Amino acid sequence: MLIDSHTHVDTERFEDDREAVIQSAVAGGVTRMIDPGCDLASSQAALALAKAHPGVVFAGVGVHPHEATTYTPEVEAQLREMVREPEVVAIGEFGLDYFRMLSPRDIQREVFRAHLALAREYNLPCIIHVRDAHDDVMELLRTHGQGLRGVFHCFSGDVAQAEECLTFEGFMLSFAGPLTKQGNALPEVARMAPLDRIMVETDSPYLVPKPLKVRRNEPLFVRHTAEKLAEIRGMTLEEIARVTTANTVRLFGLGEKA
Repeated sequence: MLIDSHTHVDTERFEDDREAVIQSAVAGGVTRMIDPGCDLASSQAALALAKAHPGVVFAGVGVHPHEATTYTPEVEAQLREMVREPEVVAIGEFGLDYFRMLSPRDIQREVFRAHLALAREYNLPCIIHVRDAHDDVMELLRTHGQGLRGVFHCFSGDVAQAEECLTFEGFMLSFAGPLTKQGNALPEVARMAPLDRIMVETDSPYLVPKPLKVRRNEPLFVRHTAEKLAEIRGMTLEEIARVTTANTVRLFGLGEKA
């Protein structure tokens, strides 16, 4: 039994077969999934999907750094309304992305702080996106995020960066398809991370894991990342599934929403 801790199955790339994708995942042992919003519309779509699939799909609400310029007081007010719904288990996905720079840095940072404030006010975990912005994320968390909990989703850094992330006691690292590929430090990170601080995800429809040769990722495929994680840790898939499921349930409070 696995949980896909981060999937965007609400997006248009699943428009033609969304229900089949969800049912296929459940039939294949991926019994629950977290769908985080990236802007107001996708947050609303994620919540609607969670309401349509109680106990299977759970929603996060937030604004991705690419969309940070869309974050207004009106958007925040609507996020606050959605946060009150029991299907919403996280604030996010939000963060900093200095790779594509689709929003100015100062606005990204301002919106990051606003999300941290929401997470604190509503006692919800954060789903944090980080790309080429590690130092700024660490600085903002030290200044504004003490005592919060959450996950660095699709972690892509090195061991030193992972160690710094893990100094925030309430935060976990989540591994996605890049763990199955060569040319990065993720195997070393996966080997050193404490077992009670790791999760798995697809970030579907993106980041198809090896050895698959398909154009669209989906929640069912989280198994391939879990298998790679098990191999790296010298564990069985069943053992890794049990550990990562327990961590995800604990972080997002899914046991309270069974």
